[in-house]
Amino acid sequence: MLRLVKETKINFIGQRKKTLFLSIGTIVIGLASLVARGGVRMGVDFTGGVQVEVGITASDGGTIDIGEVRNAVEAAGYDSRNIQRLGGSNINNFLVHVKETTSGDDISGEQSAVDIGSATSTEILQELRNHFGSGAVDLRGVASVGPKIGAELRGAAIQAIVLALLLVMVYVSWRFEFRFGVATLVAVLHDVLMVVGLFSIFNKEMTLSIVAALLTLVGYSVNDTIVVFDRIREELRKKQRRETIENIFNTGINATLSRTILTSLTTLFVVGALFVYGGTVIHDFAWVLLVGIIVGTYSSIFVAAPLVVEWQKRVEIREAEKSA
Repeated sequence: MLRLVKETKINFIGQRKKTLFLSIGTIVIGLASLVARGGVRMGVDFTGGVQVEVGITASDGGTIDIGEVRNAVEAAGYDSRNIQRLGGSNINNFLVHVKETTSGDDISGEQSAVDIGSATSTEILQELRNHFGSGAVDLRGVASVGPKIGAELRGAAIQAIVLALLLVMVYVSWRFEFRFGVATLVAVLHDVLMVVGLFSIFNKEMTLSIVAALLTLVGYSVNDTIVVFDRIREELRKKQRRETIENIFNTGINATLSRTILTSLTTLFVVGALFVYGGTVIHDFAWVLLVGIIVGTYSSIFVAAPLVVEWQKRVEIREAEKSA
């Protein structure tokens, strides 16, 4: 069997307090960012409204200041806070997101999303062309979603994530033991919270494709955790507790370390290629997977397994107190 690293004897379980502090600290920072920003910046898929993507060519061939784009959008009568540069800082592609308004007025129930999108994009495009020149602005795409549909999609996305997490716990509990199922659920929650927190820190926009990426992350993290748990269970049966629980878990984790690194690296290579060369459409999707694979691999070793160890040690302490 191909091994990326030789046989190791790393004390992963012995580092559980340090890694727990690292995980909690990162999640707290992410949650603080969510509170400060008033939640994740929702895309047009969830909030309803109009999303206009434009490309602008600078007269001197340089970089367009996003402040100039904001001024033009404000001049058209729209809220300019939800404007995002797509790609790198030297790429003049912008995403303008207008929530549930058109020319400063509330969207009428009699107006279709298509009509609103067409009118909004025309007004914004016209103002941008007045500001930068008629030949300098190129309309790349328009997306329109009604507020009712956006609310339904938001509810469906939350239900999908919650249902996936519950099914994961049920399956792992049946496949192993209840404590393993709870530890897997906590590890997956850890991964989702950490990625969403980082998503908020970098002020990225939540869309349906990002929800799909989070669900993909859940599946990847569970798969990695089950492989580690399966080997740990073999070690538990083989040694029948002749060694300490920490040593048994460390042996199981070290035995799967080469496989875990190989799987993560090969997946990272593919996702990394998508992130670099996939274009703006799937840039954030690839970003979530890229970060999620690293976090998911980390949680399988440093979150899920240590949680089971702590659970078992506390059970043993209670049993010793009862017998005493």
